[in-house]
Amino acid sequence: MKKRVLTLLLTLTLSLALSPQSRAVRTEAAPVFLPVVMYHHVSKNPKKWNDYVISPEELAADLDYLADQGWHSVSVKELLDWYDGRGTLPEKPFMITFDDGFESTMAYAAPILASHGFQGVVAVIGSVCEKFSACGEHDPELSNLSWEDAAALAEDGVFEVQCHTWDMHSLSGRRGCQQRRGESDCDYAAHLAADLARFRSACDSHGVRTVPAIAYPYGAYSPETDQIALAQGFRLAFTCEEQVNILPDQPPPLLRLGRFNRPHGAGSAQFFSKWKETPNG
Repeated sequence: MKKRVLTLLLTLTLSLALSPQSRAVRTEAAPVFLPVVMYHHVSKNPKKWNDYVISPEELAADLDYLADQGWHSVSVKELLDWYDGRGTLPEKPFMITFDDGFESTMAYAAPILASHGFQGVVAVIGSVCEKFSACGEHDPELSNLSWEDAAALAEDGVFEVQCHTWDMHSLSGRRGCQQRRGESDCDYAAHLAADLARFRSACDSHGVRTVPAIAYPYGAYSPETDQIALAQGFRLAFTCEEQVNILPDQPPPLLRLGRFNRPHGAGSAQFFSKWKETPNG
């Protein structure tokens, strides 16, 4: 009975959120192709460079290349305004995301993005912000953002702050936001909803202004995840599936946006050649 009631509530929430009365849907026939690049840590130490850690010089070279090719970064707010019919997107839009909330995002990445006139969104893990707020450690090569850092970064305007869950960034027991084997739908929904609610509550209490977006840890999610996230107020979700997003045609709208992970070593032109398959590439 509980499972049936929960399913009905989630379905109703999803239906209301996606109904024509709830938003002004973009009606143009031409689709929008939106690639998203996923960064993690930026380090000046060559010993740390790997598939998820790049140098500041590589980041700057990437943004130089994208600017030269006529790409324009868009924020979560701009994308949602466009989707709701309140704004427009540039001719060649793309998004910049940083996962895990490393302090290097503030120390190294933010000035580089600002110098190019680009915006990005950083996904922070609530429990990790809590840990580094308590220990007071500040080292862009080692630390993660504290709550104070995250709040300052959101106010600075170069980066928006989004959810990377409160404490589901793990491969032990549960893989990211996926439902565990043998876990009931009701228990899974309750666990994920509680985690996301705790993240939002902590951000509110620490004055961290967030956008209604989430990056699923490890890109891991289940078929029910979209509805649960939507019921918690999230309107946009990033996965780790390497694909250029076609908007607004992908169902459910904006809740399964693919991204391209940027590893160390590849030249900018080589890496972004993955986007050449799109009509606006």
